[in-house]
Amino acid sequence: METHLYQRLPPLPQLSTKSTPRRLLGPTAALALLVCGNSVAETVITIESWRSEDQAIRDEKILPIFEAQYPEIDVQSTPTTPTEYNAALNARLAGGTAGDIIVCRPFDVALALHEEGHLADMKDLPGLEENFTDVARAAWSTDDGRANLCVPMASVIHGFMCNKDAFAELGIEIPTTLDDLYAVLDAIKADGSFIPMAMGTKDQWEAATMGDTHVGPVFWNGE
Repeated sequence: METHLYQRLPPLPQLSTKSTPRRLLGPTAALALLVCGNSVAETVITIESWRSEDQAIRDEKILPIFEAQYPEIDVQSTPTTPTEYNAALNARLAGGTAGDIIVCRPFDVALALHEEGHLADMKDLPGLEENFTDVARAAWSTDDGRANLCVPMASVIHGFMCNKDAFAELGIEIPTTLDDLYAVLDAIKADGSFIPMAMGTKDQWEAATMGDTHVGPVFWNGE
């Protein structure tokens, strides 16, 4: 189960109706500013996202609240299927048709977009450092910490489900500490009747999200 903890960001600045380079800011797992040479549509902002499953709540609840406060801004959300998001976004960026606001993948994926000149540095965005810790910004910062590529939007908590039948059969208690967890995994592995820990990978995001970007970095002390 995922729990999203949203933090309140400072009010958005008024957008100019003049023809200016695209450097717009909005909400993001992280959001980024898209930099390109085209002019900004007067009152339209387009958001790129892979969260197609959130489309209904975005259209029916979130965006109406925003647009009631900023009636001069029309926000259009165009989500892409999660497994196709990276490739589709890269194609639109290359063709100059990507949206104004990008929902960022963490670490090297967002860093590559920044190095290619697609994402603006938001290091000096008012309220960024005051509202988000170094840890919260780490997944969307350059390795030296000098540039912030995206604005954190949510924290995600992952947990483990236990097979109670397996625990009962082996006479093992549910672990309550990290050391207990390691001991339980070792005991299950030594018995050989059950797989100590397993994770589905059919949809790809499970291993990438829970392994590579959430659980893994804690243990190998890096990305």
